[in-house]
Amino acid sequence: MTLPMMTVSGIRGIVGETIDEGFISRIAYLQTRAARGEGRSFVVGRDTRPSGAAFARAVFRGIRAAGGIPVDLGIVPTPTVCLAAAETGAGGGVILTASHNPSQYNGYKMVHSSGRLYRAAECETVYTAFNNNEYPSEEELAGFPDTAESTIDAATLHIKRILTIVDAGKIRAASIKIAIDSINGAAAAVFPGLCDALGVSWVGVHNKLDGDFVHNPEPRPEHLTDLADLLRKTPGCWGGFVFDPDADRLATMGENGEPVSEELTLAFALENLLAREPSPVATNLSTSMVIDDVTSRVNVPVIRSKIGEANVVEAMERNNCSYGGEGNGGVIFPKVVTARDGLTGMALILEQMAVTSRRITQMASSLPIYYIVKDKIPCGPEGPAGLILALDNHFSSEHKDLTDGLKIIRDYGWVHLRGSNTEPIIRCYAEAKTLLQANDLAAMVLDATEQLKGTSPNA
Repeated sequence: MTLPMMTVSGIRGIVGETIDEGFISRIAYLQTRAARGEGRSFVVGRDTRPSGAAFARAVFRGIRAAGGIPVDLGIVPTPTVCLAAAETGAGGGVILTASHNPSQYNGYKMVHSSGRLYRAAECETVYTAFNNNEYPSEEELAGFPDTAESTIDAATLHIKRILTIVDAGKIRAASIKIAIDSINGAAAAVFPGLCDALGVSWVGVHNKLDGDFVHNPEPRPEHLTDLADLLRKTPGCWGGFVFDPDADRLATMGENGEPVSEELTLAFALENLLAREPSPVATNLSTSMVIDDVTSRVNVPVIRSKIGEANVVEAMERNNCSYGGEGNGGVIFPKVVTARDGLTGMALILEQMAVTSRRITQMASSLPIYYIVKDKIPCGPEGPAGLILALDNHFSSEHKDLTDGLKIIRDYGWVHLRGSNTEPIIRCYAEAKTLLQANDLAAMVLDATEQLKGTSPNA
């Protein structure tokens, strides 16, 4: 069997082709062993994908084979698993999700006992052990039970923690009504209880826990026509909220169905947080310049990291950042959990709406407008490194950041190329003050890519 992608963003593959239950059991065994988890509990959660239940049983078996004690959280968001690991004193945790990938995919994310995701070096320890076949045989693994020792209501833990960082009374007093689309993913296991606790009424589409991803799982405006229709037909809404399948990403939508970039999610949350207590903010190299505008209002720096949630968290810790996140709709507020958390993002935005009496379109209109275009370049068997090196040489006279791939920076915008952590492609993001400028930056790099294909050192 061809192996799945194994990166700092976790493991992702196509079920039955590049990832299966045997693979999952082996990784669970190796993670438990690497965490010195003998005799310790490990919490296990999953999103709503059809393969999730069988994969969870495979994880239970692998944890038991390494001497750990599996604890089942059932269907819950990624940040809920992270919080439960820290809250219960577990030796670590496992999240079975492929995030925004389609339903034929599934994946595996490793959670540290502190409640954050594994860092790159920690992932590599497990991956190296796997590549060295440091796991029991299939027959030996089959001898261990595929059941959990116990279960925990982690959704309630998550909601209680969120209630400690927002003023629920102010939110209730505002009588806010919203629309929600969780793409029949894990957010639906938590957000109804959170809305009840905050006194927020809601209407919704695609909020069953059945894993039927009825549209593209990435929370972008072009995929959200059903939510837009609902908002147009439902008077009195303050805006829409959209989750990806494992609810670590959140996007918003205007109260009349107007498109809002997911890049604004972090900006909205930071407007709330920075007004409470200024702090440096960590985000990744591909996140919008709007974050620099929000932070400049309180004169705090933005720390740019490599792509990948674990890299942002590491930058937060290294630079004493109280807040962080990513432009894909990921908000990281460690007072709740040190992971991207769509539920916390929603609560912070709801509080900001209540305090300012502004709806989503008003919040969006108060921020500078930038135009971002996102494209992808297929990778051949040689991978992205050689092509990116060739592009670096081609653009030798440009102002560049080589922290993660190649980022060309101009006074009006930037274009960033890097190998994806989740797909066998090169991602190409460009942002500028006008759509024409953003398209021109992307076209400049894509045209150069066509010229240079086949000339990279690894080709």
